[in-house]
Amino acid sequence: MGTNDDIPTLVVLVLGDSSVGKTSFVHMVCHDQPLSSPPPVTVGCHIEIKLYERRDRHQNPNLYFIEFHDVGGSVQHKNSRSSMFYDEFNGIILVSDLTSRQSYDNLKEWLYEVIRYRSQQKLPKDFTPEVLQNFDVPILLIHTKFDESNGTSLLNNSKSTSSDLSSTSSLLPNYNRKSSLANLFNCDEIFVNCYSNKRFSVDTHNVAKLNSFFEKMIKKVSIEHIEPIQKYDWFASENHYIH
Repeated sequence: MGTNDDIPTLVVLVLGDSSVGKTSFVHMVCHDQPLSSPPPVTVGCHIEIKLYERRDRHQNPNLYFIEFHDVGGSVQHKNSRSSMFYDEFNGIILVSDLTSRQSYDNLKEWLYEVIRYRSQQKLPKDFTPEVLQNFDVPILLIHTKFDESNGTSLLNNSKSTSSDLSSTSSLLPNYNRKSSLANLFNCDEIFVNCYSNKRFSVDTHNVAKLNSFFEKMIKKVSIEHIEPIQKYDWFASENHYIH
């Protein structure tokens, strides 16, 4: 956790496949309004900052900067992004596209990419649930393109077959229970349309879940007294700028 003019800063990694809506989601959260048009593909890391105010004013401090590190999802940069972006962070947001089952399934690999880089032990080549046992970083799942999804959810349908998944693009949520990955990661999940703030306005369940994620990060760093975040030479990119 770093500081900026006496306001603590928490860093959140935003990870997921290319074009799933990571940049659009971060923009909506930080600027309280959706982008007017789809953004260019992120190369390297795109940084945005949100000022978060805790509702419990008896807590000290009340204000935090939440620094979102929107990491480009290009496969070509897989080998370089670990050493450049995964050293210091306080939370992880994993983003999938509701019209792409593959982007949802790939979230395990995104998280495992971070775990492998951070681990001091030799880990299996492929993800297994056991690797999560000693990984206690707060996680939040975001599922985008809610407006483009139709039909019945496949995220929660354990009986779905490969043919079922290939025959439809719909991954609508089942609100009676969490998706399998949300249960596996023991985290909340949010379903959004990044070009409309109706599902992300003040006092909605989505905002409550996001704030709960922030609070988990704050609680963790306050207990551990983490050293200040180091400064990095970010991957050169036209997407690298700070609002």
